[in-house]
Amino acid sequence: MRKLLLLPFLYTLFVAGACDTEPIAPIDTSADQAFFPLELNQPLFYELDSIVVFNTTGGIVYDTTRAEVRETLVEVFTENDGTETYRGERWQRADENSPWRFVQTYTVRRTATAAFREEDNLRFTKMIYPISENQSWDGNAAFDVQREVVVGGEFLDVFNGWAYRYETVNTPLMLTTGRSFATTVRINQAEVDNLIDTRTAYEVYAPGVGLVERYLDARHTQCRVCCNNDTGACIDLPWDAKAEKGFILHQVLK
Repeated sequence: MRKLLLLPFLYTLFVAGACDTEPIAPIDTSADQAFFPLELNQPLFYELDSIVVFNTTGGIVYDTTRAEVRETLVEVFTENDGTETYRGERWQRADENSPWRFVQTYTVRRTATAAFREEDNLRFTKMIYPISENQSWDGNAAFDVQREVVVGGEFLDVFNGWAYRYETVNTPLMLTTGRSFATTVRINQAEVDNLIDTRTAYEVYAPGVGLVERYLDARHTQCRVCCNNDTGACIDLPWDAKAEKGFILHQVLK
C-alpha cells in the first residue's frame, strides 16, 4: 500500500515543481547589435595603408600605398527566410584630389545571434551575440580556409589558422586619425606565428558606427632569399627581414 500511495505523491511534486518553473526569457542583444549597424546611405570614410611584398629578381621589395576608402550600404533586399540583406559598395581614391574608383560590392546581414559580411565570394561571421570577453567562434566556417588568393603575383592561404574571439569589450579608444570612442569591442581574428607563416588580424567596432579599425598582416617565407634555406638562421629573424610574400593592411576610420 505504501508503494501505491507514493506514486501519486511523487506525481504531485513533479507537477507542482513544473508549475513553479519560470520560462527562460530570450536574451536582449539589441545593444550588442548596435556595434554592427545596418543603415542605408550613411558612408564611412577610412584611411588605408597597404603594403605588399614582392619577390623580385633583385630581391624582396615592400611596396607601400596609402588611399582613402568609402563604404556605403546602398540597397536592401529580403531573403526567403525573412532576413534583410544589405548590399554595400566600396570605393577608393589615392587622395582628396583624385576621383573615386569603384573597388567591389559586398553584402552584410545580421540576425539575433550573429552578424555576417560577404565579399569576394567569402562569407565571414564577423560577430556573435551576446558579446562576451574571450567568447570565441569560427568566423571563417563558411569557406575553405586553405583557399589561396593572389597577392603580389604569389598564392597565399591568407585565412588558414584563424580563430575569432572577443579580446576586449566596452573599452574606450582613440584612433590614430584622432577619432575617439567611449566604448569599443575588439575582435582578435588571427594569432599565428611559426617558422614559415605569420597571421595577425583584428577588427574594432563602435556602437552606432560599426567598423572603426582593421589590421591584417599575412606573410610567408621559405627562408630561401634571406638565409639560403637555412631554417636555423631564419627562425629568429624579424618578419620584415625574412618574408618572401604577403601583405599588411591597416584601415582606420577618418
